[in-house]
Amino acid sequence: MPVTWLHISDIHLKADGAYDQNVVLTALVKSVRDFRQRQNRAPHIIFATGDIANSGQPAEYEVATQFFDQLLDAADLDRSRLHVVPGNHDVDRKLGAGLARTLLSRSEADDYFDPLVPKPHLTQKLGAFLRWYQSYFAGIRSMPVNSTCGPLELVRVQGYKLVIFPLNTALFCQDDSDHERLFVGRRCLSDAIQEIKSLDAGLKVALMHHPLEFLSGIERHNIRAGLIDYLDVVLTGHLHEEGIARVHMGEGRNLYCAAGATYQGRDWPNKAHYATFEGDHVRIFPICYVDEPRELWTLDTSQFPYEPGYEMRFPVPRGPDFRSFRLPGSSGLYQVPSPTLGNPTGSAIANRPGPKPARGGTFTRAKAEDRPSKSRKSARETKPNTKAKGKRKS
Repeated sequence: MPVTWLHISDIHLKADGAYDQNVVLTALVKSVRDFRQRQNRAPHIIFATGDIANSGQPAEYEVATQFFDQLLDAADLDRSRLHVVPGNHDVDRKLGAGLARTLLSRSEADDYFDPLVPKPHLTQKLGAFLRWYQSYFAGIRSMPVNSTCGPLELVRVQGYKLVIFPLNTALFCQDDSDHERLFVGRRCLSDAIQEIKSLDAGLKVALMHHPLEFLSGIERHNIRAGLIDYLDVVLTGHLHEEGIARVHMGEGRNLYCAAGATYQGRDWPNKAHYATFEGDHVRIFPICYVDEPRELWTLDTSQFPYEPGYEMRFPVPRGPDFRSFRLPGSSGLYQVPSPTLGNPTGSAIANRPGPKPARGGTFTRAKAEDRPSKSRKSARETKPNTKAKGKRKS
């Protein structure tokens, strides 16, 4: 039987009860219930890839509790079927004063990510998120305080075994210049990979808020290679633009799925997607919010306009347990082939900007909070065979 998940991201919850926020998110809850009851599209898992809060304040996570409980009820799921990672808006920037802005060398990074070394960037800057997470998922799972990776979870759904692997990319988020300054930690990923290798699963899914291009060049290639070699699907957020891409590196392959922003006001596109995994492929069913004549979330026909039912089928990458670490150039960017619509085996798809029992493409950048300044151009902008730099949204 197929496994369906709902992928949302960048919710930016505020504690002031803003009318716009309530309109969009109430409509999402109602529509998820409608998709389940009337259209036989019931998610078995919900993934939320960061920016749960707007500024990492405790009161914002009280709103998160209410929202997620309502969303889970609409999907007829319990909290064990919700998986969440933090984003840059889950950081309390005031609490980052006095902490290192980034790490400057491999040896410095290796020392910092020693599991015996305290992680004030996590326990202090992400303190409100951490306390909410430990409370909300009490008795289900707990977030590690000495690592950016985990908790790793083996989930059995519809006869399949899925590995769900959360990564915290937000430790070094601080301001509008996070690009190429963030770290996951090679030591953290290496420990997690040893556990992943021991698990027999039909699909291995990673969750992270930032695309890998936001990681420091000190470790970006290594983190990317680790994900390529041991994960099948990587779900991200942050850019406020949806996109799907099949990424190849030597003999390794991944399917990358970026969700749009679930909420960033009613004047911006609000997007999410359902994905259904069955055997050897994932089928994407994109949804979006429409504000008139009725406020609701409905099928986004602009995402795959020429596909039957406006859904797109992507083969799930399959390869040996250990895949090649060869890199396609040193730019730090993925080399994604040109999009081909209407071809389910194509390598990319272009995209338009703009508690109950549990039962591709190129990314078009939006306006950016943290776009690198012109005076801080990186080497990847001058290397051959890299994609043109676009706008980013955080």
